Order: sequence, then structure tokens, then C-alpha cells
Amino acid sequence: MKILFVCTGNTCRSPMAEALFKHELTEIELPCEIVVSSAGLSAFTGERASEPVQQLFKTKGIDLSNHYATNVDLKMIDNTDLVLVMTGVHRRQLLSRFPHAVNKTYILKEFAEETQTGSDIEDPLGTDLEIYCCVLEEIKVSIKKIILKFKEGCAE
Repeated sequence: MKILFVCTGNTCRSPMAEALFKHELTEIELPCEIVVSSAGLSAFTGERASEPVQQLFKTKGIDLSNHYATNVDLKMIDNTDLVLVMTGVHRRQLLSRFPHAVNKTYILKEFAEETQTGSDIEDPLGTDLEIYCCVLEEIKVSIKKIILKFKEGCAE
């Protein structure tokens, strides 16, 4: 199974989700192989993960220095089984460009069934480290729930 996380610039939320998911995969055995990647709807190709994101992950022993932003494209969408976006706006934008992906594109928190605080994960870009920590925690809760779903059995 291939999962693609998508946000706006592929420098904050989607790299966070990708890195957390990959990290979780090292901690747990699943009944299927999962390949994880990320992209942005309006990325500046080649841009690194934002500095606060790199700092947060460094404290967790996860190195994001090799992350470079990339734009989502048709090939990515066609080669992905599940697309998880950060907001409803992202879902609408993605589906306006790739309408055939409607049956595999979900808002991350909705797919995780984690919407008590709303379904969107807001962009922390330009805010302080405390906001980045809150966003990271939101993503982490959703990722853990999704991992549990896959532990019960991977959809083919």
C-alpha cells in the first residue's frame, strides 16, 4: 500500500506526517507493506522542511535534513492507494486537479476518525514553536489511529 500525505508547501504538515508514519512503521509490525511519501499543492520544489519542523524532529531523533519539497503530480496520484490531506481546502484543490482520485482522498483527521477538534490541521508556518508542537501532536494522534487501523488489516 502506498500513502501520500499532502499539504500546501510540503515543508511543515505533510513532511511531519510522513516522518511520523515512517517512524511508527519501525516500531510496529503490520500485515502489509506500506510506503509513505509527501507532496505539496503549491510547493517550491527543492525547499527544505521548515526550520521549526527540523528542530522538533531532531529532538525526537528523526532527521529531516534530507527532505526536499515536491509538488503533487498526476503520476504520484496514480501510483498512490491513499491520499491524506491536511484540510478540506486541500481536498477540494486536489480533487479539482485530479478528480479521478475522489475515492482515495481523505482529510487526515477524518480518515483517522479524530475530529473532536475539527477536521482541519492548520498550517503552523510563520508561527512560534509552541504552535508547531500542537500541530505535531494533532498529526501524531491521527497517525497512531491510522496505524491501528492498518494493524487490523491492510486494505488492498
